[in-house]
Amino acid sequence: MIVLLKTAIVLFLFAWMYLGGWLVVRYNVLFGPHRDDPAETPGARSFGVAHIGAVWIGAFALAIYFLFR
Repeated sequence: MIVLLKTAIVLFLFAWMYLGGWLVVRYNVLFGPHRDDPAETPGARSFGVAHIGAVWIGAFALAIYFLFR
C-alpha cells in the first residue's frame, strides 16, 4: 500500500511540474493585461500570480513531505 501511495505522489509531482511549466510558458496569455478590461491594475495581476505561485509551491512542498515521510 505504501508503494502505491508513493507512486501516486510521484505521478502527481510529474503532473504538477508539467502544470507549472505550462503556466510559465503561457504567462503572458494567462497573466498579461486583459483585452476586455484595460483598467485592471498591475497590482491585481501580480496578486493573482503570487497566489498561484504560493499554491503551486505549497502543494509541491506537501507532496515532497509526504513522499519522504
